[in-house]
Amino acid sequence: MAESKAVEQAAEELYGLAPGEFTSARDERVKELRTEDREAADAVKALRKPTVAAWALNQLVRRRRKDVDKLLAAGEELRAAQEELLGGGERSAFQQAAAKERDLVARLSADGAALAGEAGERAGGLQEKLAGTLHAAALDGETADELRGGRLVREREAIGGFGGFGAEPGDAPPSRRTARPSKSGGKARSSRAKPAASKAAPRSKSGASAGAKDAARDAERRRRLAAAKTDERHARRELESATKALAHAQERADAAEAHAAEAAERARTTAERLRDAKKAATAARKAHSRAASALESAEGGRARKS
Repeated sequence: MAESKAVEQAAEELYGLAPGEFTSARDERVKELRTEDREAADAVKALRKPTVAAWALNQLVRRRRKDVDKLLAAGEELRAAQEELLGGGERSAFQQAAAKERDLVARLSADGAALAGEAGERAGGLQEKLAGTLHAAALDGETADELRGGRLVREREAIGGFGGFGAEPGDAPPSRRTARPSKSGGKARSSRAKPAASKAAPRSKSGASAGAKDAARDAERRRRLAAAKTDERHARRELESATKALAHAQERADAAEAHAAEAAERARTTAERLRDAKKAATAARKAHSRAASALESAEGGRARKS
């Protein structure tokens, strides 16, 4: 029990740290535990450093637990709505549940990316990776349990091909450095070099401005791409559900048509039997009438002879 508690406490602390602090803090904790409990030290040593996306998700669980719980609940509602749709339920309920889950994923993934940015952490396609894991957690109970624990090591891939499962921790883009003026050759430069330097400054500012605009456009493209993929994924799920519902309805229609054909055949046979019965009844009445007349004639003749 003591060993489990020590490992639990160490894991909770380590996965709350920034990725850059994880390894040194883990090794320090291993040294502390090594003299007291070797098995606990080995268990802590085996803890893996999280990717930037996994770290951001772990922070969301710690800081936005209620919203994460809302997302997981929305995922359960979405799965239930899909089952009802497959059983012939209302499409509007499924669409509302899908929209709710999609909105929660969008907000949480944006917040997670913002947390990473505030901590100075960067990774390519970060918000898309966060959205993919959040979708996976909403749609899969096992992933949901991992997210709740707040100790993800890697992002997950949602059903339908979302997320960045398998990304390595070092996927951050190179940091941008601002140019610093050179200190060398300040007095050695000729008077001709000064105008060139003065002209270079505006170009540097222009280049920085263009780079900022490019970065903004790239961010907007990534956001639109993530939103488009999310919409495509939900649309594909709706198409799959509609296809299954159509197949189920076709089966029921075929069965009803078969029953109708069988009922029509039974009605035709019954009508024929009814016509035959009517003919037989008419013939029987005529025969009875002739027999009654013959009987009456016979009885009348016998009375006259007597």
